[in-house]
Amino acid sequence: MKVNQDVFDVMSTMRAMRGLKPDKIPEEVIRKILEAGTWAPNGQNLQPYRFIVVNDTEKKKFFGSHYAEAMRIRFSKNMPDATDNSANARNIRVAMKFGDKVHDAPTLIVVCGLRDWPFSIPEDQRVGLAPPSYASVYPCIQNILIACRAQGIGASLTTMHQVFEQDLCKCLSIPQSYGIVAVIPIGYPSGKFGPVGRRDASELTYYDTWTE
Repeated sequence: MKVNQDVFDVMSTMRAMRGLKPDKIPEEVIRKILEAGTWAPNGQNLQPYRFIVVNDTEKKKFFGSHYAEAMRIRFSKNMPDATDNSANARNIRVAMKFGDKVHDAPTLIVVCGLRDWPFSIPEDQRVGLAPPSYASVYPCIQNILIACRAQGIGASLTTMHQVFEQDLCKCLSIPQSYGIVAVIPIGYPSGKFGPVGRRDASELTYYDTWTE
């Protein structure tokens, strides 16, 4: 069987791109990216996801201000010293800078999932709102990220919306039957795609039983 190396090349260079140009992304490109998302496997082919494409400046500012504040809360106790040049310190600085600039992304893709209790939770323990159908939505999100990379579009997966989800749902008129799973800022990258830095799979793989 012939191996389609293009897929492996795309995945192995799919860095999280946080530096994005303000240039508008053509609507047909966004449609193609979201179409790729719908091709992902999902339970019973119910496709329990919905997409909100946010281009509106004021709504992006709303998201950006809340996101930046959530980032400050998240990292306020772990902010590295200015002299700290470790990988962790650099990652935190990049994340904080991204939080302050995220509203400048030309488009935000808000991925929502239908709320549904996992069958493993007894009915008498189902209190409050059910979580979104993560297992059926995350493959869709991965397809979106891969499609962005294939189209030369920078993207990064964010979940900090959890801190202000109720406010964001109200801003975007999302019905209570759906929850936000991720927000993906996308745009043409100001930097370059390149090899991702990951541990080799052989370091993370066991056969037949966990051995460590």
